[in-house]
Amino acid sequence: MPLTLDAHVVAGNASNFGGTVSMNVNGVNNSQLLAQFDLSSLGSITAANISRATNVNIFVANGSWTESTVNGTNGPAAAAAVSSGLNISAAGVYMSVDATNALKAWLTTTTNNGFLIAPADGTVNIAIDTRESSTTSHPSTLTVLITATGPTGSQGLTGVTGATGATGAGTTGATGTTGSQGPTGVTGATVPQAQRAQAPPAQPARQVARVPPA
Repeated sequence: MPLTLDAHVVAGNASNFGGTVSMNVNGVNNSQLLAQFDLSSLGSITAANISRATNVNIFVANGSWTESTVNGTNGPAAAAAVSSGLNISAAGVYMSVDATNALKAWLTTTTNNGFLIAPADGTVNIAIDTRESSTTSHPSTLTVLITATGPTGSQGLTGVTGATGATGAGTTGATGTTGSQGPTGVTGATVPQAQRAQAPPAQPARQVARVPPA
């Protein structure tokens, strides 16, 4: 994630140091460093997609600020701790700090006001490159590892049917034993035999005489 704002402030000092090429964290005059990163390139990424994030800061800044106007009288206070007691023992190297919880909070509940580095004791005195530095060019960076992106896509087309598998080679099982004979059924009801109808005797044919006309 690109660094968009960085500055340092000196407690009680109204001077602005937003355009300097280095930022001081000093325990003697209680100077603190502010850095803010642009999260717009994450797009629709949510907190659930964040695996790990690292940068060089220690606290979450508790309030908005601008690089050209912030100073030791109007700067934000330190909020949730990102890392405490970070030991800086070498110059010219990046110090990595796990800021996963801060980034997830920015994507869900709180406003991205960047980070703030404050001295842990009265002897700290370090200088950190700003984004305006054109010599050593070591501005703070925020690296984000993403686990998954976007909703589940629609189901794809059904694939072609595969070839029929070979017929199995199992053997026929043995014939089972004959079952026992079932019980005899009950006798059905007797039906009376129908009476045969008697036909009447046949009648002899009658002769009719025909008489010729007179």
